[in-house]
Amino acid sequence: MSEKTPEQVAAEAQAAEAQKAAAKVQADKVKAEKKAADDALKAQKKVDADKAKADKKADTDKAKADKLQAAADAKAKKEADAKAKADAKAAAKPPKVQMPEQNGVRRPKPEGLCGKAWGLMDGLSSKLGQPVPIATLLEASIAAGLNDGNVRAEYARWRKFNGVTGRVTLPVTPAAAAAAGAPAA
Repeated sequence: MSEKTPEQVAAEAQAAEAQKAAAKVQADKVKAEKKAADDALKAQKKVDADKAKADKKADTDKAKADKLQAAADAKAKKEADAKAKADAKAAAKPPKVQMPEQNGVRRPKPEGLCGKAWGLMDGLSSKLGQPVPIATLLEASIAAGLNDGNVRAEYARWRKFNGVTGRVTLPVTPAAAAAAGAPAA
């Protein structure tokens, strides 16, 4: 057949180059689209990762805040319970009794041993109509089962409380003087 002319060969070569250039442009376009898609996918993954990280941090912060709130609530409840318990305990206690004080001495409470000794002294003194002498008191305290040393110490405090000074003796009665063989005064 016929041979191609140099112009035809050149045209074919130019067409092939154009086709090659078009293919290259198409390949570059596909490559650019793929790169854009990959970049968009990376950007989306980064956004998703950042969002997941932010969500996780928000969840962690919320959990911490909930934990702190629960601890504060528990502490407040514990303090309220302790206050209520203390108030109930204070309400259940009988009121504190303040014993009288005279001449710089406070009277002991009647429940203790000192109070029992004072009660004995008050009782004997009211029977005698005067302050009880120590000898009479010691005899009665032995019968009552009180400690001799404690009774002596409390007798001194009792005398000071009541303002008793000097020596306390029993008055001599005519019957007691006749029994002793001495003249009545």
